[in-house]
Amino acid sequence: MLGSIPWWVLYPGGGLLLLVTTAFLLFSLYVAYIHWKYSHIPSPKMSSFFLGHIANILTLRKESGNEFLPFADVIAKWTEEAGHIFVAFFLFSPVVFSSNPDDVKIMATDEHIDKPAPSFKPIRTLFGRRFMGQGLVTIPDYDTWKPRRKLYDPLFKRSSLKDLLPIFNECVDAFLEGLRPLADGKTEVPMKEALHEATLDVISKVAFSSDFSKTWDHKSLGLKYTTNSKLSHLTSLSLKGLQKAFVSPFPALVPLLYPKETEMYHEAVGAMRRIGRDCIEKRIKAVTSGEEVPNDILTQILQTSSGSGDNSKHTFICNNPYSSTSSSA
Repeated sequence: MLGSIPWWVLYPGGGLLLLVTTAFLLFSLYVAYIHWKYSHIPSPKMSSFFLGHIANILTLRKESGNEFLPFADVIAKWTEEAGHIFVAFFLFSPVVFSSNPDDVKIMATDEHIDKPAPSFKPIRTLFGRRFMGQGLVTIPDYDTWKPRRKLYDPLFKRSSLKDLLPIFNECVDAFLEGLRPLADGKTEVPMKEALHEATLDVISKVAFSSDFSKTWDHKSLGLKYTTNSKLSHLTSLSLKGLQKAFVSPFPALVPLLYPKETEMYHEAVGAMRRIGRDCIEKRIKAVTSGEEVPNDILTQILQTSSGSGDNSKHTFICNNPYSSTSSSA
């Protein structure tokens, strides 16, 4: 009688093994099918069947000795290997890249091309903490994006940009004066950091009429793991976290396994947005009370949004990259 009973009923462990083996085989077939589906498109050689080109990125980072190897460098290497149009697999998700000028022009100018929503997830929320939210950079839906974009249209008019030229020139002159003493032919100048500081100086003065180069109070920003409280460092740290979220998915998938690292990025994002929120809310209060305010980009946006109701101002604060978020956001 026992001979007629299936073996997996008598041995539960064997049934579980059969279930796991079947699931693994089905998953392997699915991954193979995805690879076959895109086999007509050139692809860089993969180092791992299951990880796809993530394994290639980890190898390149190890060979270069740079944990934050720019993704642009990876794309450039893959372009040399596979051509201007190729497909790369991240786990079992295919992504088609193109550096063909005609393709780039179409994708950059045609507003009706659908944007891949999953690609914007790390930009909206960095390791579970809101970063850029639902802003112009991260909205994939054209119908939602278009009315938001109209708020910024006046800023790109010739008259508006012309009024801001003196501030641009002032920031550039200060940048050059800072480099002049270092131009002795011997001193090595970290231009990346210098240009970062100069760009932030332009943004802070042109957009907010503020000086964001100062060192902020750690306690007011809630910093614990981040030792440098300058906004330039917080911005750089946030962007490093964003880059890590793209090329190394494990902290994003299981943030509890990387508590200190993810908390450091959370602090940088939260502090950066808190600084921006304070600046925006002070300006809104000044405009509402009729005080004299500088005619910068922030004022022009608030004036444009005033015709759309308070909800537009609230949306601007919540989804601006330099606005704040609560610790629970």
